[in-house]
Amino acid sequence: MHHTGLRVLRTIAGDTLREARRGRWLWLTLLATAAVGAAALFARALALAEAGEVTLAFAAPLARLSAVAIVVLSTVASVVRERSERSLHLALAAPVSRTAWILGKAGGFAALAAGTGLLLAVPVIVAAPGLPAVAWTASLVLELVLVACVSLAIASVLGQVAPAAAACLAFYALARVMNVVMLLGSHASDYSDLGLFAPVVRSVGAVIPRLDLFTRTDWLLWAPPDASAAATVGVQALVYIGLALAAAVIDLRRASLG
Repeated sequence: MHHTGLRVLRTIAGDTLREARRGRWLWLTLLATAAVGAAALFARALALAEAGEVTLAFAAPLARLSAVAIVVLSTVASVVRERSERSLHLALAAPVSRTAWILGKAGGFAALAAGTGLLLAVPVIVAAPGLPAVAWTASLVLELVLVACVSLAIASVLGQVAPAAAACLAFYALARVMNVVMLLGSHASDYSDLGLFAPVVRSVGAVIPRLDLFTRTDWLLWAPPDASAAATVGVQALVYIGLALAAAVIDLRRASLG
């Protein structure tokens, strides 16, 4: 039974990844990688001093943002297409548990996210080979897997490409500036007019991951993360991936009953 369950997960994940390849995900990722590499060379050519640092400061954020956009759009498009083509109804009628279906889809999207991250990290690794680039790439892969799982959950709930993609990107932007939001919230209680916002900010901070701790460019410029920072990134990724998949499973069970 255990081997049968793993085979089902591999089958669903493989089908998900093959569908993404048919959707030109790979060509889009390769094109984005080439664009990031060309932009890095252009930045290096313009730098008057410290060309390596200028190149990394330009290429690393561009690679990360490009990877996030590709993962969000690929995941959302795949989930929405599956629902619009009624293939989800066939899946719900099959002798496969809803949890296994979501885990299999998440496995396929995780592989897509990892491939996207590894390809788009190539210009950064070329510009800064060594341990910092390895740590940066590993964090990028974790960040993209988290983004893919959140996109899976949001697209399952909303069911349309444009609203789901916008919601995913808004979630990512908020998670990236969560440190600023938390800082403002910590000082809101100092002002009588803003004191009511402090509990709201703390509540938002409890359910939004701190993506500002992931894939930091300063790791490439100065030093890789220490053990504590790496552990924080890993734990946050596991926790929020689990929450996103739980939300997707709940929504799929609700849809199966509707």
